[in-house]
Amino acid sequence: MRHFQDIEQAFRFRLSRDHTLANHPPTPVYRVGEPFRQELRSWPEGAYFTCGRTGLELSLFYLDVREDMVNEVGRGQAEFAIIVEPSLLVLAYRFGHSIPWNDVPYSWHLQPVGSQEVPFPDHSREARALLWISLVGAADGIIHAQRGMTLSPDFTRALHDAIRTQAVRAFDAQECTSAISRVFLNYPSTVDRLSLAVARTMGNE
Repeated sequence: MRHFQDIEQAFRFRLSRDHTLANHPPTPVYRVGEPFRQELRSWPEGAYFTCGRTGLELSLFYLDVREDMVNEVGRGQAEFAIIVEPSLLVLAYRFGHSIPWNDVPYSWHLQPVGSQEVPFPDHSREARALLWISLVGAADGIIHAQRGMTLSPDFTRALHDAIRTQAVRAFDAQECTSAISRVFLNYPSTVDRLSLAVARTMGNE
């Protein structure tokens, strides 16, 4: 799957550091059966992870959306892992047997305005982030399955700390490119890259 847009194009997005994600962000306004974005009815296949005004979102775009994928994204077992580099975060995911381990890179500085929120510090040992997952048809732009899943406290802390660390550091494009090359070339598959994970969790654990 195609995981991220051309890095030079991403550099053109205007950056903002004025936003902090509250403890309880609003839920996404789109629903199953509706377009993921009203103005777009086709998407490149791939995955996108964002930390925006509606919280953490993982959006999966497939040309061939099968019934087993809809069932497992909507109500099946899910597992997540994160790899953390100073300028790069990689979120790995799987949903049952229909969507085996795959992953998506994330850099706070390369997100468009509106998707550059910073998670609110929560010092509770039991704080759990909510991750919204949407399964979208790449050919029609329609949401075929959607669910919010909680992440374990340890995973939540690791994920939020990594995003906050990226947000406060000055962005170094060369460092980010080197991190992408180091992780994805030295570890060719997602399963290989799981050995680098600093945290793993089952959804709703």
